[in-house]
Amino acid sequence: MTKSKSSKPYDERTDHEKLHSSWKKARAQFKRKDWSAFVTRVATAAEIATNIYVRGYLVDEYHLPWGFVDNLLKDANGIVGKFLRLVQPIARQRETWTNIKKIQEKHIQPLNDHRNEVVHSGRFKNRGKAVEAFTHGLAVINTLTPFEAKGLEVPK
Repeated sequence: MTKSKSSKPYDERTDHEKLHSSWKKARAQFKRKDWSAFVTRVATAAEIATNIYVRGYLVDEYHLPWGFVDNLLKDANGIVGKFLRLVQPIARQRETWTNIKKIQEKHIQPLNDHRNEVVHSGRFKNRGKAVEAFTHGLAVINTLTPFEAKGLEVPK
């Protein structure tokens, strides 16, 4: 596969670009019926939405250095760690925790479980499980970064 001259290396992209790129790749994997890769990619997109939420608070609102926030995100390790260690305290501070906590058990944990079954246990997913993961991932993105979710299309 050749890379177009205009595409940036992944590590140089903004979180917004990474989220939309991951979603586009997930849609292609869904089309190819590559269910396990799709699940992993959707989980990645949801985790990037978590990064956007955290950066929006710590960098945009409190002007903390990007590198410092990046280290916090890396140390929080995964969507569950980021949610519990970073999103939860931010949402409590913003007084939005009542609305946001609903996605923890209903969407974040099941999505993380689907991802971990693929990545750590070598399990394969079917279309039904991929659709479940899609539902969970989109719910996380809609809740944490509704402005990002507007441009995301449902895989067909």
